[in-house]
Amino acid sequence: MSKAEPLRFYNLKEFADFSQAHGIDTNHRKLSVYRKRGKLPEPSAYVGNKAGWTKEQIDSWIEEYKNTHPR
Repeated sequence: MSKAEPLRFYNLKEFADFSQAHGIDTNHRKLSVYRKRGKLPEPSAYVGNKAGWTKEQIDSWIEEYKNTHPR
C-alpha cells in the first residue's frame, strides 16, 4: 500500500509564478486584482486570511485564460 500525497495548496504568489511559467504576463498584484473582480477560482482553503488553490485549479485557470486571451 502506497502513501497518499499530502494535499498541497498554493498561495497567490505561487499562482502568479505558475502563470508566468506558462507565458501569461502576470504577477502577484495583477492576480490580486483578478481575484477581487471574481476572475480567479474560489480558493480551496484558507490559512488565516491567506487563500490557497490546488494545482488542478491553477492549471485549469491557466488553460481557460490561454483559450480566452489568444496571442
